[in-house]
Amino acid sequence: MLRSVVRTIAAGSVAAAIFACGGSSDNSTGPTPVFTSVSVTPAAPTVDVSGTIAMSAIAKDQNGATFPGSTGVTWSSSDLTVATVNATTGLVTGVANGNSTITASITIGSVTHTGSQGLAVITPSATGDVTATTGLAFDPSAVTVLRDAGTSTITWHFQATAHTVTWDAQPGAVTDIAATAGANVSRDFTIAGVYHYHCSIHPNMTGTITVQ
Repeated sequence: MLRSVVRTIAAGSVAAAIFACGGSSDNSTGPTPVFTSVSVTPAAPTVDVSGTIAMSAIAKDQNGATFPGSTGVTWSSSDLTVATVNATTGLVTGVANGNSTITASITIGSVTHTGSQGLAVITPSATGDVTATTGLAFDPSAVTVLRDAGTSTITWHFQATAHTVTWDAQPGAVTDIAATAGANVSRDFTIAGVYHYHCSIHPNMTGTITVQ
């Protein structure tokens, strides 16, 4: 009888100790989330002169999770001679070669935090390269070139999987590229505008060439 009582007391003591340490409690929620930072993307962005890029910003808590309650973002550029940014949408426009810091400010309640990314504005080259990958993508999917002496050249590098370059719409007469694998094929562009294309074998593969 005495041994049974001792065992019962001991078991109760262990259970009480576990509960006191939180081992059996389901009510622990951890620290209260606090608005601590602003995450701005994309990281290290670049944009062509006269081109645009969309920036986004998210409020974060101390654990890096999204913090709710933001009613909007205010955007600014450190150098308006290099790049401008729409104060409410975050759309950045390249003005001239150089670097500018794009900053996002978010206020939640009485707390304001900012985040930023360094932006590089560049003048497009007269030539560009696109890889038609075995992963069924044109990489990069969008290329901007600036005509030099009236002409720009794009070279497609075809990996082991055969792809085509088939034009959907174009300002000028540029010849399609037939199914090609393991080779490089170039096309010249003499007329400014936006050229859209796809792979006729893999229709989900699409690309855009912007000629300035």
